[in-house]
Amino acid sequence: MGDGTENTITGGTYLGPVVQAREVHVHRPAVRVPRLLGPAPEVFVDRVPVFAALAAAERADRSAPLVVMVTGLPGMGKTATALRWLHQLGAHFPGGHLQGDMSPQGPLRPRDPAAVLEGFIAHLSGRQVRGGERPADVEGLAAHYRSLTADAPALVFLDNVVNAGQVRLLLPGHPGSVVVVTSRFPLTGLRASHPRTVTVALDALDAAAGAELFHAVTGRPDALDRPVLENVLRACAGLPLAVRIAGARVGELLETGEDPGGLARELTDRRTRLEALTVPDDLSVAQVFDAVHAGLPEGAAALCRALGAHPTPEFSRDLVRWVAREEGDVRTLVRERLLEPAGEGRLRMHGLVHDHARAVGGGAGDPGLLDRYAEWYLERAAAAEVRTSGRWRYGPLFAPRHAGRLREVFGGADGALDALEADRANTVAVVELAHDEGRHAAVWQLCEALHGFFFRRKYHTDWAAVCRLGLASAEREGDPVAVARMHFELAFARADRGGAQADADAREHYGRALEVATGIGHARTVSSALEGLGLLELRAGRAGAAAGHFRRAVAALDGIDHPRGRALLTFHLGRADSADRRHEEAAAALLRARDLFAALPDPFNEAKSLWHYARARLLADRPDEALAPLDEAAALMHTCGAPKEEADVLLLRGDVLSAAGRAHEADTDWRAALALYERVASPEGTKAARARLTDDPD
Repeated sequence: MGDGTENTITGGTYLGPVVQAREVHVHRPAVRVPRLLGPAPEVFVDRVPVFAALAAAERADRSAPLVVMVTGLPGMGKTATALRWLHQLGAHFPGGHLQGDMSPQGPLRPRDPAAVLEGFIAHLSGRQVRGGERPADVEGLAAHYRSLTADAPALVFLDNVVNAGQVRLLLPGHPGSVVVVTSRFPLTGLRASHPRTVTVALDALDAAAGAELFHAVTGRPDALDRPVLENVLRACAGLPLAVRIAGARVGELLETGEDPGGLARELTDRRTRLEALTVPDDLSVAQVFDAVHAGLPEGAAALCRALGAHPTPEFSRDLVRWVAREEGDVRTLVRERLLEPAGEGRLRMHGLVHDHARAVGGGAGDPGLLDRYAEWYLERAAAAEVRTSGRWRYGPLFAPRHAGRLREVFGGADGALDALEADRANTVAVVELAHDEGRHAAVWQLCEALHGFFFRRKYHTDWAAVCRLGLASAEREGDPVAVARMHFELAFARADRGGAQADADAREHYGRALEVATGIGHARTVSSALEGLGLLELRAGRAGAAAGHFRRAVAALDGIDHPRGRALLTFHLGRADSADRRHEEAAAALLRARDLFAALPDPFNEAKSLWHYARARLLADRPDEALAPLDEAAALMHTCGAPKEEADVLLLRGDVLSAAGRAHEADTDWRAALALYERVASPEGTKAARARLTDDPD
């Protein structure tokens, strides 16, 4: 019943009501709701009064979500108790089961609740929601989250909370919801703002419960003679984590036919690393983990210490293998329960085990290990970037000689992005630690390499944080090209976020990128910064100013081999001409951009060029010239794995078909667009498609 539980995603579907009237059946579309709770502990003892108190609180009438705070010493079973109760409640909460670790790097680095909000919203509404369709500020994110959780009671588990502010923004909208918080801290502010918060303090196990837990872990009721068992349990002082460790080691010895008496004596011997467990009512968790660490083979112990230098306690299994001397060391740590499975391809140390490993390894700032971790995450980020984008990058890892190796890291773009998704928190943590420890070249290179991932997955809080660190590190490195590129990266991230303040930030940093790049004569960055400024002008409705920036960006590329950049700028100029109602110029530019993208090849932007060309022809009152390019755009976009953009094409093609009197074909396109919009939870697209289907007889 230790705190070493994991966040795992199990999925789930909540089906809305079905209405039947004679021969007419109306089915509400299935809405996928997240089931993110980690597994309930297989072995659990005692806590009967705790569960009685929790049940009474849950049954009480209330007009707001119930907040339950579980407190206790590290290793006292806060997470296990919370998960045990939440799984008992699960069937009665169809609004979703959410879980977030609020301090994965420890209490000194509490997690930004805005980043957790973005993750929850992604799970509630679909990962592929476009950034422009999400609120731009944290208050808007919180309101959107409450809206998504307003229709049905939800369970929310916030583990390892550091301060009350982390909780307030994550309270769901339905008053029947339950929020369970675990924390080492009193969170007085939470009780002040939510007076009906129920606080449950976990105390030490009594002797009977300790013995039950010990026997359950060993699988043997006769594992130790009674006097020996009593001594072991006394040494463990009722701390569930210590009892579990002792039981696991004894059970392993029994499985191999060895005498567990030696371990039992070690557990109670003051001369051993676990001697503190013999001090009545004064348990030292660190000494418990010292004893476990001292009993490991050298290779496994070295791996344990190395993982302690990682900034978070959960890792890709590939990373653990990469650090380990041999696979047997990984199996040893899993057997000793210092590493636990944490979902497919993931391993996790309990937070206290990780703290201990870091301490015995000499601290988290081990320069050699930090360099190795930064190298591993940088290579994966660069590999994903190569798979997802043809953009130019400055970092040395993107030199042509590395391209073949990088493309072999992942099998495709989707797999690359999913792998980075699983390691998003870790990668951000490595960036932060590398910055703090002065590994500045690694920081700005990681920032650049993460561009494609953040652009596709829209985690804007993390994106901006990484870019700010990248800029600070580039400035400390004194590399002016890196400084210009980091201003550009931060500007791009803020522009993608959208909103008045974000656009103002983007304009400032595009301007700084332009200033620095002009001063050193770095034409690519001059062009990129002008392109960004032009896109901001286009968004603001100033098409003429936008076109001026785009033309300057084209001129900056004079003499540089950059076909993708030229294609993008041609595309942007076509959009600007269309917005300025320069119809023929727009048509020519967009068709030229289409040809340039086809030559790269870049089917996604080729399809976008055709779509914008069709829109331009409609604005020019030439609908007869819009259908053929839309047919081609739809076929191309269908191969790109971009459902939102594919829906945009189908919606417009349906409009053209409807205007041409081809109602049945228009209806087919609109229905297909609606399905795609619903798949990615696009509220604007869904509304538009449904409006067109209002008069449909079905």
